[in-house]
Amino acid sequence: MEDEAGVEQAGAADAMTAPTTEPVEPQPSPRSNLGGFARHERRLRRLMGRTTAYPGRIDIVTRCWVSRDGGMHVFAARFLDFAVLTPDHLYLCSTGFFSRRPSRRVFREPISRLVVVPRGPEPQHILRIRGDFENPLLFEMRDTPEGNAFARELIERTRLPDPPKRPAVEDTTP
Repeated sequence: MEDEAGVEQAGAADAMTAPTTEPVEPQPSPRSNLGGFARHERRLRRLMGRTTAYPGRIDIVTRCWVSRDGGMHVFAARFLDFAVLTPDHLYLCSTGFFSRRPSRRVFREPISRLVVVPRGPEPQHILRIRGDFENPLLFEMRDTPEGNAFARELIERTRLPDPPKRPAVEDTTP
């Protein structure tokens, strides 16, 4: 049986012989892009898929108020809905009245067909979204890191490339 001092000395000797390593930075997990929405991931994936859960990558999720652009919405009920951005599509899932959890998918559109017009100064919190649907949508995000990142990412992905510049034509007439 060893006494307490012997145990402490053995532990100290082991610590001295153990190789020292630098602390390793943890790699971000695939769920880090969901922010505080990781608890809703399974339900969002189920709603985003047609018959089975959506298997692809989810780039960013935020909550925003969504309405049709036009007219005043004085008496409209406003609930925060879930906007989900994937590499190919923009999804919108409405929330349940009492639970405030994602309840059904109400919008799915390829990003290549969207035109996003930011409204207001930087950082953009209000986005007007046009596409192959009749009335444009208005997304109003809260001033949160997720909302700001979502707006920046959506604007970047839908930005039209600059048209190629024509070379200047020189006037060669005498």
